[in-house]
Amino acid sequence: MLVHLHPMKWAHPSLFARLLAMTTPTCRLSISALSLGLMALLSLAPSRAHAAPPSEVDAPDDASASPDAEVTAADSEIAPQPEPEPSPVEDAEDVENVENVEDEKYMEPVPAEGDAAPAPKPPATVDNIGSKHRITYTSLLAPRINPLGLEERLWIGYEYRLYDKDKTILNGSNLAIYFRPIVNPAITLIGATVQVQPAAVLRLRATYSYVQWFGTFQFMQTYESPHEDYSETRLDAQADAGENYVTGGHQVELEALVQARYKGLVFRSATFGIYNHYDNLRGDDDLFYAVRYDILAPAKGWMITNDTDLLWLQDFKGPRHATAMFGARASTVMPIYSDEVYEEGDVIDNPNGPQFKLGPALGYIFYDRPDRKFNKPTLLMMPQWNIKHRWRTGRDVSTAMPTIVIAFVFSGQLWGSKN
Repeated sequence: MLVHLHPMKWAHPSLFARLLAMTTPTCRLSISALSLGLMALLSLAPSRAHAAPPSEVDAPDDASASPDAEVTAADSEIAPQPEPEPSPVEDAEDVENVENVEDEKYMEPVPAEGDAAPAPKPPATVDNIGSKHRITYTSLLAPRINPLGLEERLWIGYEYRLYDKDKTILNGSNLAIYFRPIVNPAITLIGATVQVQPAAVLRLRATYSYVQWFGTFQFMQTYESPHEDYSETRLDAQADAGENYVTGGHQVELEALVQARYKGLVFRSATFGIYNHYDNLRGDDDLFYAVRYDILAPAKGWMITNDTDLLWLQDFKGPRHATAMFGARASTVMPIYSDEVYEEGDVIDNPNGPQFKLGPALGYIFYDRPDRKFNKPTLLMMPQWNIKHRWRTGRDVSTAMPTIVIAFVFSGQLWGSKN
């Protein structure tokens, strides 16, 4: 709405009327037009200095501000009465009202007295961290040369995701329990694994297995002293003599995996503490040849193993998310013998440990699509040369002959729920 400023408000009304009567109609129209132009120009000044409330800006102008109204008033010789100027108090109230209207746009509604308080907003959900509850599996099939072997390992079980946060350090954090069978032509382990992974860099596992030896091939072979010969040549001779036999026992396996990745560089170190318990070995034998570890192990005692990998992972862009791996693996096996396993006259030392192997580790992940039940098919090859071994460093088997493991691994999610 335009502010009405009359062109001659400083003059006496009767004088202004007589002046209009003395002019021609054309002059009267010109004066009215001039007065309207001044009114319009003056009306812009307050709008630049003070923002008007939206209701006033959007409202149509009053009819008295139109040119026809001004001309009619001049022709009838009735000068409009000067309107009182708005008081400074009213202007201040208008400005305050404008500010209040603007503030109200950003104010949260205040519930009336007696009304229930609004319910708090639920926390934002993260959709890209996987299922809260899920059933997964991992399968590993691995043939081996020097010594000869073939083994299938399976983990299948329930996982519970620990955190609802999308942070790299928390990726894969879970509590889990798995059924874990291991089968090869000479031995089978049936057991369960409990897993705690509090962060991406650390995983802890404990596994109990019942162990059954089938008496096939060269196994099971048992011995009285750590100093006895368990070379390939001796194992073949014992098998030809029918000294291998069927038996069973128990095994507890504790695992700590530490891992880290910086860009494509990956460090992994898995340490195992393995306790075996056999009550029904032949005669006075206190030790057995553990073919899976290629070591003479105590029938009632511990051994420690470690596999450390330093790898470079090269990720390939594309829908399959394939990855190539190449680096090195170092492996150590250390049996722990108590004094009871030594025979009279034996030197109390450890002639069989630690064993140490070193070699390249190569692998290729063909694709990684977590939504598939058959996921991350991976081919691995690890030839390792025996750096320290009682029988595979030239005494029975040439040092030039590495221990070669080829593995095919795949995994998947059989069921999952985000709630």
